[in-house]
Amino acid sequence: MRRSLWVLCVALGFSACKKEKAEPAPAAPQAARPSPAPSPDEQADEDEASEAELAPGPYPLTKEKLDAYVGYQRKLLEAYETLLKDLAQTKRDAGKGDDLAEVNATMKLIEGKARAEEAARKEAGLSEVDVNGIADIVTAVISQRQLTQSFHIDEELKKLEEMQAKLRPEQREELAPQLAAMRERTEELQKLTEVRRTYGDANVDLVLTREEDLAKNYQDMLNTFSKR
Repeated sequence: MRRSLWVLCVALGFSACKKEKAEPAPAAPQAARPSPAPSPDEQADEDEASEAELAPGPYPLTKEKLDAYVGYQRKLLEAYETLLKDLAQTKRDAGKGDDLAEVNATMKLIEGKARAEEAARKEAGLSEVDVNGIADIVTAVISQRQLTQSFHIDEELKKLEEMQAKLRPEQREELAPQLAAMRERTEELQKLTEVRRTYGDANVDLVLTREEDLAKNYQDMLNTFSKR
């Protein structure tokens, strides 16, 4: 029983954790200076970013944008695989103890990653605003789905309920509030209650139509970088 309680509490506690945003330090005052005139492409990007910042509510996801994002992820995975292989080869060629070569190789990886992301984004027909907006929704949905599946929350809760039924009446009464809270939290996780509240039912339901592909991309991405 202790193991089931521990597993369930860890899963539920982990899902409830939220990063606290640190208060930004006040920026040092800077003298006003003229800015160079932006190019048409830069101006379009700035206008798009400004509109996104001013637009209320979550990113308005569409099937076309989501399909493009799934393809974008696959392109990135292919690029990351190549970049990481190149990095590993460079390190082998440099030999042990060559710190400068390793630093240069890492910088090359970072630069290559940025170029690959931009190329994949443009090929998919997505803007930076699209990628960031879709990534927020997809990450929230898929990571929570992966969490509930990996911890087998349903099974652990069922075990606890079966154990509770075998306890003495006073013990069952003592455990009842904890189980009720866990049951409620489990239901919220399974129904993606908080995610839906943040991003809207339409967005979440749309992401779930591509859950299999997005979950595969999620796992492949983890596996790709774990090989590094």
